Amino acid sequence: MAVIDSLVLKCAVKLEIFDVIHRHGRPISLPEIAAALPSSCFSQPTLRRFMRYLSHMRLVLDHDGDDEREPSFTLSPAAAAYLVKGSKLSLTSFVQILLDKNFLGALHALDLSVASGGDESAFELITGETVFSRAASDEVLSRMFNEGMAGSARITAQALANGAAEAFDGVRTVVDVGGGLGTVAREISRAFPWITCTVFDLPYVVKGCLETDGVNFLAGDMFAFVPRADAVLLMRILHDWGDEKALDVLRRCKEAIDQEKGKLIIVEIVVNEDELKDDEMHHARLASDILMMAYGGKERTEKEWRNLLLQAGFTRCNITRIMALQHVIEARP
Repeated sequence: MAVIDSLVLKCAVKLEIFDVIHRHGRPISLPEIAAALPSSCFSQPTLRRFMRYLSHMRLVLDHDGDDEREPSFTLSPAAAAYLVKGSKLSLTSFVQILLDKNFLGALHALDLSVASGGDESAFELITGETVFSRAASDEVLSRMFNEGMAGSARITAQALANGAAEAFDGVRTVVDVGGGLGTVAREISRAFPWITCTVFDLPYVVKGCLETDGVNFLAGDMFAFVPRADAVLLMRILHDWGDEKALDVLRRCKEAIDQEKGKLIIVEIVVNEDELKDDEMHHARLASDILMMAYGGKERTEKEWRNLLLQAGFTRCNITRIMALQHVIEARP
């Protein structure tokens, strides 16, 4: 029934139910929710059933009424932190892009990815293009995609700064390859103010991005070259690609750093096949691998990461756990 949970969450975000409850600032009744929603055509009995399910999902807290009072609702701590638009850790755009029909279609055709043996993704087979070419040609989808990636990246970036600060020891310049709107670079600049970050991404992504102290933007193609820096950061980039393309990027990164003092910082899932089968983090990592299968990428085990890095010319590798789905992989030539 997890599919029901996902689509209920998508519906609640689309209707801005969490935002309505948040703005109210105190327990809110069904009539008050209905009056504040974008459409005025809501049936209260239907809305009550929907709110009951959100309560079951522990996204809202249901304060039962009595004979004289209507039941009222407040946000759970998780919903208040992650499902209110504009909040620092908001994942609303990530929810929308993950459950968008363009992307869900690939999961409905997952059998095509499995049958192809990984040569072609379901997304490519049903649309005739990659996720990134689709985003580049659709301005609305591109904005939603980049905002969605930024929301989830902010959480991972904070875990990186808090859990692997030593990765930035002695580093004064960082190139964030595929850094999108600069969310991660700004978190790094905030945590390590002596570091200057360059966000390196495709022209349509960085167009219009505002530079700030310690963060600048550069347009380019990571398969062609990567700008030089003390450290190159790849956060959730390589899982979008198969091994051949990933190797191309890694080799460009190796060219961009000093062969003695430079380093590559990779923030990616490391699948541990020996982890407890009922562990929620392990489940989420495996689920991410299925998503990547549908879109043309893959999550990798520690052995796969070490082999890939060695092929690209990185002979030293250290892997650190952080408070996120991802691990931090430091690699040096």
